[in-house]
Amino acid sequence: ELTSVLEKEKTSITAEEMCTELKNLTQPYLYKLMMLDYSYRTLFLKDHNIDSAGSCLMREKSTDDTTGSDDFFTLGLQSSTTCESHIHPLDVHMAVFHCSDNFLRAFLFTKLSTCQFALPFLVPSPETGAVELPLWALRQVKRSWCSKEPSERGSSVKHNCRDMFNTPVPTVSFIRLGSSSVSKSQILNSVVSPKRHSMFFHWHCRGSSPHRLLMDRVVEVAWYCPGGRKDDVFDSCVAYLNLHGDASKHPEQLQFLQEVSTVNVLLISESPLEGEEKKTTEALVKSPVPLISLFAGQSKVPQGNNPTMVRLAAKNRGEALLNNIKHQTLRTVNKTSSLQTYLQAARQQHFRVDEDSAICTEGKENAQMLLELLKEGELLSLKNLLPLQGELWHQWCMKDKEQYRLNSKVNKSIEQQLSEIRAEKRALRREHLKRAFPLNNFMRSFLECLTSADPHDTKLFMLHWLGMYLDEEKYYSMWTTLRLKDKSKDKELEMKLQKDLNTISEQISAATLGLQHLMRETAQLYETFQSEGDGLEEYRQFVRVLPAVGAEMLMSGHPLELMDGDAAHVPLVWIEAVLDKFTELGERKVFVLSVLGIQSSGKSILLNTMFGLQFTVSAGRCTRGAFMQLVRVSEEVRAQLQYEFVLVVDTEGLQSPELSNKASLSHDNELATVIIRIGDMTMINIMGENPSEMQDILQICVQAFLRMKSVQIKPSCIFVHQNVAEASANNKNMEGRRRLQEKLDEMACIAAREENCEVTGFSDIIQFDVESQVFYFKNLLEGDPPMAPPNPSYSQNVQELKMKLLSVAQWQPEIKDLWNALLAEDFVFSFRNTLEMLVYSKLEEKYGEWSWKIRKRALEIQNRLSNRINNNKVQAVTSSDLMREFDDVYSTLTAEIEKYFKKEKYQEILINWKVNVDKRFENLRNELIEETQKQSNELIRIKKCQSELD
Repeated sequence: ELTSVLEKEKTSITAEEMCTELKNLTQPYLYKLMMLDYSYRTLFLKDHNIDSAGSCLMREKSTDDTTGSDDFFTLGLQSSTTCESHIHPLDVHMAVFHCSDNFLRAFLFTKLSTCQFALPFLVPSPETGAVELPLWALRQVKRSWCSKEPSERGSSVKHNCRDMFNTPVPTVSFIRLGSSSVSKSQILNSVVSPKRHSMFFHWHCRGSSPHRLLMDRVVEVAWYCPGGRKDDVFDSCVAYLNLHGDASKHPEQLQFLQEVSTVNVLLISESPLEGEEKKTTEALVKSPVPLISLFAGQSKVPQGNNPTMVRLAAKNRGEALLNNIKHQTLRTVNKTSSLQTYLQAARQQHFRVDEDSAICTEGKENAQMLLELLKEGELLSLKNLLPLQGELWHQWCMKDKEQYRLNSKVNKSIEQQLSEIRAEKRALRREHLKRAFPLNNFMRSFLECLTSADPHDTKLFMLHWLGMYLDEEKYYSMWTTLRLKDKSKDKELEMKLQKDLNTISEQISAATLGLQHLMRETAQLYETFQSEGDGLEEYRQFVRVLPAVGAEMLMSGHPLELMDGDAAHVPLVWIEAVLDKFTELGERKVFVLSVLGIQSSGKSILLNTMFGLQFTVSAGRCTRGAFMQLVRVSEEVRAQLQYEFVLVVDTEGLQSPELSNKASLSHDNELATVIIRIGDMTMINIMGENPSEMQDILQICVQAFLRMKSVQIKPSCIFVHQNVAEASANNKNMEGRRRLQEKLDEMACIAAREENCEVTGFSDIIQFDVESQVFYFKNLLEGDPPMAPPNPSYSQNVQELKMKLLSVAQWQPEIKDLWNALLAEDFVFSFRNTLEMLVYSKLEEKYGEWSWKIRKRALEIQNRLSNRINNNKVQAVTSSDLMREFDDVYSTLTAEIEKYFKKEKYQEILINWKVNVDKRFENLRNELIEETQKQSNELIRIKKCQSELD
């Protein structure tokens, strides 16, 4: 099961050991795959033959030194007495597949796809021989690519990110007849992936052996995804199917491939074809599917006249063969198929489909029923079915913060303000209650599905199905609204375009609906009822079980929203209720690990790689707010680690461009403070080696921690520098780490002085050791996406960090005290020092440009005067003359400065330095004039002296 695989086992925190027993193979295999380390395919039993051969050699030489050369070079029966203990890597791979439930298979497929490996597509049962199509696992596979499309200007590149189930693409099938010394899978790899990475396992891969048990009759699938570059094999996505074994012995799989293929590539044995092999070739020739035949034993073959029947010699052809296959495939690619098409062909062949199981079907029916209820509403008003998340909810959140941030007013006392705000909050909650109850059909049905007596797996299937359906609706809704955006560009004037784009953005947000919105509605339903639901006794029992549903989802591996990404609010009542249910079975010790970083710095990828989780990953702002997910610690290591669960907290990226037009400063500051404070350890994730982007955020957090004295928790953090190419970066960055420590200490001391606290350094506030808590990670990918596999060095870096993180843990959750203390803070989260630092830094950068321009003019004037002095054309240089020389550039630059202070963002902050900049620039001009005059007069003096000497 997936939940058992994600448990933190002993191998997760200790050095990897060589596998010596079969039962030990699966755990390292799953662990490496979870960490995106594609070297998992080379895991195999330690070959006892190597050791035994060595020992036997020494023993035999000592006991039988008289062995003659004839005996030594004669291979008889004795050479076969050694028992081979080696296991084929693909047998381990398929054994794990056969023993996995549907959810674990889906997890494995997403990881295999990320590692750029082929996926099991048609799998015969080792017990009954019945062929299965693992459609549920294949549904989870998403790929991205850049396809070239013709346009009026030649060609354009279109970016795609699609689930492969609904995406029709050309399908190329590779099959073999008879036995051959040429590896079909190796040829296929060379066509699809010219680099060293092998998508399909073949004879020449490390760990391969002639004997395998579970791969015969298996069909694998992989997708070629172009990157929009000149060296792309194809201009669009192409699927490749690879049948293992002799196709003539597997007629069911062969017939299936004939139904779905755009083109077949057939590798023909060197030996003459006989019996079933001949019948198979006749069927392939008669088929309407184009056929490319590779003759393994031929170095040259004649071509026929039929353009859909191509013959190629495969013997000793190398690169020429690959180019021919690519060229011929390009000519014949004209038909497309999706996994949905494959499903129809599989049912015709009476293959077993995993989605036909009773629990999966029931979960699907429940999800479809909910989707039909959703479709009854308008596309752009789906969230009307979730009445507790609109404007009223945002108003309540604002009032909740105001309650803790009262201002002294002349006409109202603090008590009056507090009373009014509480009354307004209650009024808003009562309005919430009116809108929520009676429950609309959709929310009632959704909650009934979650609280029903159905098996746990049925509920999980329902949630997964509903999530997939909502993703599809989200895609089409965004496509529809983006069409509106295109039309608005033609109709509206440029000055109104920004307003139109904001409207479109709001429409996309309104039409975007995911499971997180449904669970957020559930949370608000519970909080509203707890606050104002005394008169609704008929719903009390129904609402009472909702925290148990949240706890069950959390235990099952579903992320639970910790902070609302839209309202920047922690639903404290709901979180406490869920955690109470979680601890009903006893006191649970939890290690909390959180991550913080700028948007698109690889936070979610890092957590997914470290723990095998499935937080949303994409370019841009795919995570909003903060989500927590539980990872269970296995029984055997709980005593060593002293905790039972790891609570992983993923957050949205800071400094999001999507929030640039709003008050994002307070949003980022509040989020960062909460995340660092609640974690036993917070990973500060940085893309590259320069941490300057996070220093301002950390300064705000330090200021907030010093002010929130009521929460007596001392957090800890580490810095993770991703995408560092230099292998010895850890050693070469000692100076960088020293400067980082100095900067952190400096800002901590500044904040402490403002708060009148005794602090000598950053580590007095946040536990941090620059020597042991700064990590440098290699690049995530080997090569250029989208076909680049993960970098094994990145996985090893993650493993080292994980071992460091999970070795010690002490945690006592204080989320309630933290949130209440955070609510009481106001100005610290709009902390002007940090913002002023950013604005001033930018001003200084601009001032450097202005000063360089006037210095450049000074150099030009000095050079020109020097030439004229040497030619005896100038006898004296006055300041008034130089003033006129500088007038044009000085006037131009002062106009630029004036424009900058009037047009630049944050004018109210910039004005503080206006007089200073004007004065500095005037002084700079005067200094340059004085310097030029002094230099010129000195040259004149020297020239006169030379003349007198002459």
